Amino acid sequence: MEFGPILKSLKRRKAFASLIILQVAITYTVMTISTLQTNATLSEWNLPSGFDHENVVAVSSQIFDESVQSKGLVQDDIEKLSQLPQVKSITTAEQMPFRAERVTELFLDTSDKAQAYQTNIFDFDINGLEVLGIKVLQGRKFYPSEIIAIDESSQERPSVVMISEQMAKAMFEEQSAIGRQIYLDQSASPVEVIGVYSGFMNGETLNGRGMSYRSVIRPQVAYINGNDPSYLIRVEPGLTEAFLEQIRSELYQAPGRFVQRVEFLTRTQKRMYDGRGSRALLMLFISFVLLIITGLGISGLISFLVAQQKKQVGTRRALGAKKWQVIRYYLLENTIVTGIGLILGVILALTLIIILSNNQASNFISLGWMIAVGVFVWLISLISALNPAFRASKVAPAIVTRGA
Repeated sequence: MEFGPILKSLKRRKAFASLIILQVAITYTVMTISTLQTNATLSEWNLPSGFDHENVVAVSSQIFDESVQSKGLVQDDIEKLSQLPQVKSITTAEQMPFRAERVTELFLDTSDKAQAYQTNIFDFDINGLEVLGIKVLQGRKFYPSEIIAIDESSQERPSVVMISEQMAKAMFEEQSAIGRQIYLDQSASPVEVIGVYSGFMNGETLNGRGMSYRSVIRPQVAYINGNDPSYLIRVEPGLTEAFLEQIRSELYQAPGRFVQRVEFLTRTQKRMYDGRGSRALLMLFISFVLLIITGLGISGLISFLVAQQKKQVGTRRALGAKKWQVIRYYLLENTIVTGIGLILGVILALTLIIILSNNQASNFISLGWMIAVGVFVWLISLISALNPAFRASKVAPAIVTRGA
C-alpha cells in the first residue's frame, strides 16, 4: 500500500494538507450542529401537548401605572372575562404552557447530597385544572381553602402541590407519590403531594432536556403590586381572532396597563419552536454552502497537485503503475486528509455542542447523526477527488521524456 509515500508527500506539502483538514473540520462542525438542532426541533414538534390547547387563550399584560392595585385589577379582570358567554373557565397564571422558562429544582430532603429534579412550577387558582382540561390520575384536586393569595405582606405559602405523572416517575419511580413530602427549595418548608395529573408540555427550556412534561401545580395567586397579571382562559371551540379582540377591549377598560399578548395557545406552541427552527434551518443552509465550498476546494487543490506532479505520475506509469493504482493513490491520500479533518471536526463539534447545551439548556447530541454527517462529508470529499484523480490516471508515461 501507498501509506508511506502518501504520508511523506503530505509532510512535504503541509500547507496543502492543513487547508483541506481545516475545511473539512469546519464543514463537519457546522453541519453536525445544524443537523442535530434541526432534528431535535422537528422531533419535538411532533410531541403531543397533553391538553386541549386549541381552545385555551393566553393573556399577558403589563402594568405601567404604579398606582394600580394588583388585587383589585386581577379580581376585576376575572369577573369581567368570566361574564363573556364564550368563556368556560379562567385562571391566573404565573407561567404558561409552551412558555415556561423559570426552571426550579425539587428535592426529597435537605441534605447537601440531595438529588435535584428540574421542573417548571405553575401557579394557578382553583380553576387551573379545569382550564387546561387535564386529568387527575391519583389523589385529589385542590380544595378552595388550599388556594393561597399572597401579597407584599403575606408570609403564608401553599402546603400542598400536585405533580405531573412524569415528575412523579422521576422522583418516586414506581412508588406512589401521594402523601409524600418534597422541597421546592432546600431552605423552605416541605410541601405535600396530594395529586398526580396527566402531564402537559411546559416550555422550550425543559423540552430540550427531554423533560417536556415535568411540572408542578401550586395553588397560589399573587396579588403583588408591580406584577404583570397573566391569565389562561378556556373558551368554546371554534372561536376566531375576533373574540381575542373582544378580550383586549374588555381589558383595556381598566387604565394603567398595556395588553401585551392575547392569543390561542396554538400560536404560543408554534412560536416556541420558531426561533430555534429558523436558526437550525439557517445553519443547515450555511453548512451545505460550506460543503459545496469544501468539495470545490478539495477538487481544486488536488487538480493543482496533479498539475504539479505530472512528471511523478508519468514516472509511476512508466514503471508499470496501472491507471486504477494512480486513482487509488489520490483517493487514499484524500481519505487520510479527510479523516484527520473529521477527527478534528468531531472534537470541535462536541465542544460546541456542550457549550450550546449549557447556554440553551438543551441536550441534542446524537451519536447516530454525528456518524451519518461524518460519512456524508467523507463521501462528498471522495466524490470531489474523483475527477482530478481520473485526470491524473490519464497522464501518459511519455511525459517523463519531455523537457529533457
